[in-house]
Amino acid sequence: MTDASHRFEHYKGKHFTANLDVRLRDDATPAEAASVVSVMGAQQLPQRFHEDPIQLTIDRMADSYTAYWLLGRDVSTEAIAAHAWARLWAVRTEVHWDSKGGDASRVTNSIDVRAGSEREPHHATAAMRRIIHDFPELASNQWTVSAVHERERGFTNHSERSPGSYPWSHDRLVPHQQPTPRFPSNEELDLWQWFLTDQPVPFFVQVSVYDPPSEGRTLDVTVFPAVGTEFSAAQITQLAELHLPYLAGSGTVVDYTIHTPNGPAYSMGPFFEVVVGGCQTSRHNVSPESQPYVRQYEHC
Repeated sequence: MTDASHRFEHYKGKHFTANLDVRLRDDATPAEAASVVSVMGAQQLPQRFHEDPIQLTIDRMADSYTAYWLLGRDVSTEAIAAHAWARLWAVRTEVHWDSKGGDASRVTNSIDVRAGSEREPHHATAAMRRIIHDFPELASNQWTVSAVHERERGFTNHSERSPGSYPWSHDRLVPHQQPTPRFPSNEELDLWQWFLTDQPVPFFVQVSVYDPPSEGRTLDVTVFPAVGTEFSAAQITQLAELHLPYLAGSGTVVDYTIHTPNGPAYSMGPFFEVVVGGCQTSRHNVSPESQPYVRQYEHC
């Protein structure tokens, strides 16, 4: 290690929380990353602190591993995950691994493979393909491919391909379900990279993958302007004319949405939306500018 900080907090002498941040040397081995988790998990604490939470963050180069567990339980699952994380290093990318689960039998691993910038998505897709080839045993995790991003006033300027999550039943007609853990497909990686290549208008795109499809939908593709800006009518038309024919040729049902402005009210609509190869439902607040494309690309 090159640095470490450990913070303890008590709440009225009854509850205990801990945060451990560790920075490893650039040449630290997977075994050394796993040992940090094992040593922390082996710490002896008074019985009253058992089942109180701890969060551990390990940084190495630009990569990070984060784990959350309840004190007093076995952490071998997290140690194995940290070992795997330290093996995934790739040039010109970042790998951020998040293990969560109070109960050891319910730990979920979310892994984000990030490109160095929005202008270089091929670095992330190439790294993801190498991981798929070299580490097939890691398929059953939640994988995201994204670009390095910054937060501005609570909003995130970045593009990503990530697993979709079905909404809660009180929001939609289907029950909430977690996405099926799997690697991104070649087609999904190609789609995400295509959106970020030679953009006629600067934008950010989020590709959400649903497995199996909900209400006949397989993908959500959402296009955002930069934070604090909005697309003009001409720009929306330009993007739609470029994206929709490409999506129509993919053979996949895609809920394609352009949000503008990108701010607190963007989700209220109306916004440009076309369900390519599928059919909109009446509860969507869709802008009139969508209608010519709805007639051309939707199948109800």
